[in-house]
Amino acid sequence: MKNEITKKRDYFRALPYGITLRKDEEDDWVARVAELPGCTAHGSTQAEALKNLDEVMELWLEDALISGTPVPEPRTTERLPSGKWLQRAPRSLHKKLVELAEREDVSLNQLVTSMLSEAVGRWNGPGQRVDNRFQKRQREHVMAHRPRRAVSAK
Repeated sequence: MKNEITKKRDYFRALPYGITLRKDEEDDWVARVAELPGCTAHGSTQAEALKNLDEVMELWLEDALISGTPVPEPRTTERLPSGKWLQRAPRSLHKKLVELAEREDVSLNQLVTSMLSEAVGRWNGPGQRVDNRFQKRQREHVMAHRPRRAVSAK
């Protein structure tokens, strides 16, 4: 029986489960397996959180297999959309966005993508907002990593 549990555990451990890694409010790293409810570990570094998660995952799988709880398979990889769509906007909004992009020295596409990413990042679920520290980090990251366009001198 123990040998069979170990074989099944090793089978599930080898599957490509989705792992998320993020910092929490206390600046610790939190790692979790998306498909395994409650399979979460913490660490002071990313490496420590992932190492701890590996141990927690092993225990989670063993517990589920011994108790007869079904173990979910990893989610199938979904094909990503093209990332391209046509969006109509009022002319006045279009003009303001173009002006802002020029002031920031980025393309209109880069600006709108950054703004959409920031807005999506604010939402943590239905009706829940992420705190302003996330928004500040996103803005700093976007502005620190924007490529410069070539400027011609006339």
